[in-house]
Amino acid sequence: MTEQLVVDGPGAGWTSVVSGHLRWIEGQLDDLGLPTERSDELRARLLAVQVRAADPRLRVAVFGEASSGKSTLLNAFLRRRLLPSSALVTTRTTTVLEHHEGAEGLMVRTVDGPLLEWPSAPFATWVGRGRESGPDTLERALQHVLTTALAEEVASLRVFSPVRLLGGGVTVIDTPGFNVTERGHRELAEAAARQADMALVVVPAVAALSLTLVDFLTGPLRDHHDRCVFVLTKLDLLDEDERSEAVAVVERRLRDLGCADPLLLPCSPGKALGEVEAVGVREPGGSGRPGGSGHLASFLEVEARIAQLAADSRRSAVAATTLGLLSELLSAVEETAEARRTALGRGERELATLTLPDFPAFLDTWAARTRHRAATELNPALSRTSPQSRTTLEVKVGNAVAGEKINDLAGTAEEVSRLVRNHLRQDAQQAVRRAAKRAGEVLTTAAAELARDFATQYSALVDLAGETRTAPPVPPVVWPDPPVPDMSDIDRALSAIGTQLTTSGKWRTGGGAMAGALAGGLVVPGIGAVVGGVLGALIGRRGPDATREQFLQQISPVIAAAHEEIGALAACLPRVEESLTASVAAIQRRYDDEWREEIARLTAAHEGRRAELAAGIAHAEETAASARRRRDEIAALRRHTSRSVPNPEEP
Repeated sequence: MTEQLVVDGPGAGWTSVVSGHLRWIEGQLDDLGLPTERSDELRARLLAVQVRAADPRLRVAVFGEASSGKSTLLNAFLRRRLLPSSALVTTRTTTVLEHHEGAEGLMVRTVDGPLLEWPSAPFATWVGRGRESGPDTLERALQHVLTTALAEEVASLRVFSPVRLLGGGVTVIDTPGFNVTERGHRELAEAAARQADMALVVVPAVAALSLTLVDFLTGPLRDHHDRCVFVLTKLDLLDEDERSEAVAVVERRLRDLGCADPLLLPCSPGKALGEVEAVGVREPGGSGRPGGSGHLASFLEVEARIAQLAADSRRSAVAATTLGLLSELLSAVEETAEARRTALGRGERELATLTLPDFPAFLDTWAARTRHRAATELNPALSRTSPQSRTTLEVKVGNAVAGEKINDLAGTAEEVSRLVRNHLRQDAQQAVRRAAKRAGEVLTTAAAELARDFATQYSALVDLAGETRTAPPVPPVVWPDPPVPDMSDIDRALSAIGTQLTTSGKWRTGGGAMAGALAGGLVVPGIGAVVGGVLGALIGRRGPDATREQFLQQISPVIAAAHEEIGALAACLPRVEESLTASVAAIQRRYDDEWREEIARLTAAHEGRRAELAAGIAHAEETAASARRRRDEIAALRRHTSRSVPNPEEP
């Protein structure tokens, strides 16, 4: 009994090893949580390995460029011109040739799904003919399938023949020419290379080893050189004295391409097929050595050599192909697990950055930032009154003392005092309203920012938790009416200014000054005293024009000083700030009352999700590592298959 190769356990044959790995892969596909499309793709590949492991037939794929002689070679194996071999014909699908005892036929699967068999009425309908006038031979049926527009509808084609190709137990795969530019031809040839146990590479002697063929040998067939048989065709098109040199050149170039010991079999299948038809050789190995030109004899030797290789290497080649497909599948599982690990890791990092572990601190930070912004921006809002305001008041005062009005001491003092008082109070109210408005704007903007920041993080947490809930709207900002300016400090300040003016040497004129101050004080405390004092000091000493000019000149500093006091309004700012602080606190309470428990729940769900992600990442890493180890084991087993492969039926 052949030596047993051990991979997963004592005495385990290669089929048992394959089954064990496939069961492991199937379990990982259930556990990795893959997208449906990727999972279905890997399961399809897994099924392909299972089918290949269960099929004992040797798969021999024939590769070559279009018009290289592939179809002619296959026809010579079949002993009939079954496959179209015209130079104008391009095989548009992979054709599988199988032995079928005592009968012939074909099975076509179209791209839209239906399976058609020849001979049958559905097949005749598909090719567009009535049953009576439909193809009556396998050759005619294949002509329709492979050389007409119907070829575009063919997804797969199987041909059944009573001829035992290459000694029996062999399935031959005819691939499209891989140098054809039509879409899909190269892909079909590459897929056949992965499935083939043995590769017959057709090399036409008249155009040996083109760049396209070299590219295919160093690409899809790079790892299969030990299972390649190179058939040098169309040798009859060379002069007899050129043939040996052509063989030597091709062999040397194959070695240069990495084929250490290339098996090169020269023959002329076209000429051999002609002699077959002439002498009636129908079955491989049963014709003896007919005479003639020698093309048939040479071809039969090539055929016998290939058949012997197929028989000798069937078990090892099938095992190697199956193990190769399994190795590719394990690589795909490893790549998928790595991709899954990367995706889960990205999700874990995103989840970590979106955590709200301390909701009150989140709100406190927002509140402190809002109060600081308000304090920074309220002082400019309470800025000094504009030059325009001062000019307006000066014009009003000038009008109040215009003409003969300056002679009416009591009336002028009352009017000027009223103008100054009302104008300054209006300025004060406008300054406070500006501060209150700015505070409201700051609060409104801050509330919108809070809602946006919270909604962004909340929505992300909800999405990552797999839930659906709408983030909170921007809370309404309730802002009170602005406070009434407190004028008491301003009145006291103006009284002090008036005292300085009326008691100075310039203004001391006796009873006029005192009478004016008394009259002004009766109208408006502070401001009236200043105005009355100024007027009282002037009347009676100069004419109206001189008095008016000096009054206006001397009252300007008083008005300027009053504006300076109005611009400060220090007593109003704390009340505005208190209102803002209260509104900020109200917004905090609303968020805290409505969302504290929800954030706590989502945070807990988040931690659970992170734990799930961590477990998924660990599982994906373990799966990838295990897939790598298993692939290495399969590679070791593949290396031994050429020396010692157990019988699949052995325990």
